[in-house]
Amino acid sequence: MAYRISSEMSRLLFWGQRRASPTQIQAVTSSVITPPKAEEPAVAVAAHAVPVAPQATPMPEADSSTTGQSGEQPTQAAASDTGVQPKDKKQLASDRVQNPHDPEATYSVKGQGEKKKEHVGYKVQVAETVCEVELAPGEPTRNFITGIVTQPAYQSDEAGALEMEAEQAAMGLEKPSVQYVDGAYISAQGLVQAQAEGRELIGPAPPALQKGDRFSVEDFQIQVEERKAICPAGKTNTQCSRLEEEARGKVSYRFEFSTQCHDCPLRDRCLGKDQRHRTLVVGEHHTALQARRQEQQTGAFKQRMKHRNAIEGTQSELVRAHGLRRARYRGLAKVKLQNYFIGAACNVKRWIRREAWKLRQAAGLFAGQAGTVPSN
Repeated sequence: MAYRISSEMSRLLFWGQRRASPTQIQAVTSSVITPPKAEEPAVAVAAHAVPVAPQATPMPEADSSTTGQSGEQPTQAAASDTGVQPKDKKQLASDRVQNPHDPEATYSVKGQGEKKKEHVGYKVQVAETVCEVELAPGEPTRNFITGIVTQPAYQSDEAGALEMEAEQAAMGLEKPSVQYVDGAYISAQGLVQAQAEGRELIGPAPPALQKGDRFSVEDFQIQVEERKAICPAGKTNTQCSRLEEEARGKVSYRFEFSTQCHDCPLRDRCLGKDQRHRTLVVGEHHTALQARRQEQQTGAFKQRMKHRNAIEGTQSELVRAHGLRRARYRGLAKVKLQNYFIGAACNVKRWIRREAWKLRQAAGLFAGQAGTVPSN
């Protein structure tokens, strides 16, 4: 059995008698979310559930002996004397409260620059079966959703995939022999683990970090098991060191090229301004990652990855036909239950369409056979 998995954002929309300010609406909504009709029961419930913010206590007038002028507010320097300092953005936790109406809704950002997308809400992982057989003309899909995991928005797709495996195992489902994913689910450790379990994890590996026109790690032939690395000029490393972090126990290897770099004709494309020789640091499973980066350039791999692309249509179906991108309730537990019902409804519709198609095929076959029977 083959599965494919992908993620989708579930944003929040709050409505009721107490409306947010325009800046708040922009922070928690998007153009793809539409509020429910006024007569829906959920509106009344949400309106009563919106907590009323306490009124602000007026600041007492500052004493002129401490501020210098009558009625002047305390300065930031005076506030710092009390030991209270505003936190920098990097000091704030990822699971911090973003909206008082739903403290469990967290912030997430995807992409950079013009492609940057921000939202406050949850993230949904969707897995479905994969039929690798070509369908007949007009035949409905044979694929069905096998898992929907709702997680905090700040968590990674890789963490969501592990939670998906745990939920499917609790339902008695075995891990799929073939799993189609995108680059967010691929890691060197994941590839090694799948290979050890006799499974295939099909997805593109993330590209190596590259600085300008300089050679990246992908341009070197590295064999971690043999402690050997060959540079684009065909020269072998002179030293290899094993590094291990004390806190996490993460193992990596450092490859160094020393004297070979001095008169190398490719020196300008390999070294920085103040570098004397090239140094590479890779993970302990870099060999598997390097093999995937090379494999994904082949036509056979690109052909197989077409099976993964179909789940984008499933995401569109869940969003457009079932409202997956809109959280109708507050709290992770309720949003998770909502998404379970969405997945079940999608499966029921797919099953009905498929059974109806089978009946039409059987009726057409029966009519064709009846037409060939000679009359008496």
